[in-house]
Amino acid sequence: MPFFRYSVANKDGQLLTGTLQAANRDAASSALVSAGYIVREVLEQGPQSPIPAPAPRVPAPQVLLQAAAPSIARPVPHRAPEIRGNISMGAPGAPFNQADVVKTKRGKDRDLFFLFSQLGSYFRSGMNPAQSLTDLASRTPERYRDSLFRAAAKVSEGGRMSDALEAYPYLYPPDVIGTIRAGETAGFLPEAMEEVADKMQGSDRLKKRLFYYQIVFAATFGITPLILAIVDGSLASIKTQDAAGGSLPPVATLAAAAFKALLAVLPLSAFIFLVAWGLSAWVNSMPMRQFRHSLIMRIPVIGGRASAESMARFTWALAMVSRGGLSPQNTFLLALESVPNLAIRQRLAEQGRQMTESDKLSTSLRNAGVLPPEFGDIVQTGEITGDVPRALDSVRKATDADFRAKDETAARRAGFIFLGLLAVVVTVLAGWLLTRYYSRLIPTILGE
Repeated sequence: MPFFRYSVANKDGQLLTGTLQAANRDAASSALVSAGYIVREVLEQGPQSPIPAPAPRVPAPQVLLQAAAPSIARPVPHRAPEIRGNISMGAPGAPFNQADVVKTKRGKDRDLFFLFSQLGSYFRSGMNPAQSLTDLASRTPERYRDSLFRAAAKVSEGGRMSDALEAYPYLYPPDVIGTIRAGETAGFLPEAMEEVADKMQGSDRLKKRLFYYQIVFAATFGITPLILAIVDGSLASIKTQDAAGGSLPPVATLAAAAFKALLAVLPLSAFIFLVAWGLSAWVNSMPMRQFRHSLIMRIPVIGGRASAESMARFTWALAMVSRGGLSPQNTFLLALESVPNLAIRQRLAEQGRQMTESDKLSTSLRNAGVLPPEFGDIVQTGEITGDVPRALDSVRKATDADFRAKDETAARRAGFIFLGLLAVVVTVLAGWLLTRYYSRLIPTILGE
């Protein structure tokens, strides 16, 4: 294997130079990034160049792993993720075995916010990763403990935390795993933890608001059979009173008639409720996750927010990963795993599969068609001037500002749409009930 002369900076900003042996330039850069360095330059030594002895192995910073600096071996190439249901396959390293999936209760965005905000603090402080995960596992909800203990064991063996957490798809969504994996690979794990925590907090806030709307809609439809029973019961009580000459107690007669009418409509109402509940459970199941994400993109306001969030996360990951000195193809493929919406992620994956080592990042961003063309121009300028990370950071700031603006207005605009739909539903139901009542009231009074 060839030798490469490198120039890097450690976590204290000190510049270091040396020589290492690797399969290619990307392999050399990846090894240096995994060891916790910021790559400045990696150049292959010419055949006539004297080859100095390889640089001594230096322990990696604690924010990554406390093992020794990684051996320079042929890396596993990063493949475009193949999305299968709720599992993101094709991650770097050993392929994820779907048989290893651990089924648990569903995780909550609020829990993930507290979990990763604390992990970010742990990793930024430089504590031992395995110790940090073990300590946090004892103070988290029970459903998360096994995954954190497994992650601690994986890290202590020199593995990656993301590989352990990936076995718990009901707790950690694919974009969370992708963001952590990007942080582990490119050396910005504390920032990745904080990014996940920030996005989970916003997602939890929006979901709570939407859940409230769902409850109101369910209550509106749930009370309809009772109102229908009262309407039909009042008509039946008129007939009963007329037959008895008006001698029966009015309240008791109305209650008995309404109860009888409720029993008559209850089987159909229960059937409709079970069908609606089953359909909702099916749509919200793990195999339907990609379908839900495609459907979300077609919902007014919410779809715009989902798209803006995906672009903000993608460009953030691009800006962070690009600092690690990886090739444009590996940078693109690693960053797209952080995209939360699987429909958008699939489009990016299709573009990523078409990339080659010689393709420019700006060209691939334009071809993907998920960002405005001018963002590709900004990245192209960075490629010409030799400062792609700064160009990507400018794009990140723009997409993040767009997402935060849409996030602030999403709940409010969704509320206006909800109130409009609720008004239409209530009007239709009220009109139907009143029509049903008055169309039967006159024949009942006339004794027909």
